Amino acid sequence: MYKETGKEKIIRFSIIAAIAAVTLYLFVNQYTPTNEQAVVQPEQIQVKQLAVVLQEMNQHHDFPMLAMVKEHENQPMLVIYKVDIENNYRFETQKAINLEEAPTDIKRDEVSDGVWLKLDKTWVYYDSDLQQAKRQEEYIKEEDPTFSVDVTEGDSGLYELQIHNEDDSILKKQLDKEPMSVERLSEQKDLWFVLFEKDTILLVP
Repeated sequence: MYKETGKEKIIRFSIIAAIAAVTLYLFVNQYTPTNEQAVVQPEQIQVKQLAVVLQEMNQHHDFPMLAMVKEHENQPMLVIYKVDIENNYRFETQKAINLEEAPTDIKRDEVSDGVWLKLDKTWVYYDSDLQQAKRQEEYIKEEDPTFSVDVTEGDSGLYELQIHNEDDSILKKQLDKEPMSVERLSEQKDLWFVLFEKDTILLVP
């Protein structure tokens, strides 16, 4: 019968120990949670489109001006637009700033060219250069609209928009999406700005 030498015995135990160490290592790594950091997706800000007319087109003003809150690259932005009537109603950006949070309402100022935004239940004033400034809330313009808007959904999935003016004239348009709000851009009632959830359109009777 073959008798194992001391050297062979050491080699055999070394091989067994190595196999056991590798097995233990694989077992521990398989069932131990990794310490990798999970990729945290940035919180998406929900931006509601808002608009307020700063200047209607009339005998004193050749073009409308409006302030709008919109989404740009997942961030809310406040923009002042001029509507170029003579250039295919092109919207020309006059000023724009990024906002840290999305406002829930927008209003114009009673006497200045500034804009009021409602941020977290607080009204914040932005001057004509869109810089925050201290101002008393009594200057917030409370609009007294001279028109009313009715929206009804038809069986075809289209929405019928009806704008009733103070002189009982009615503008009717069929839209493929439900409008969020309607703003008048001309005192002659011949130019309207319609906001949807993501888009906007101009209406010319």
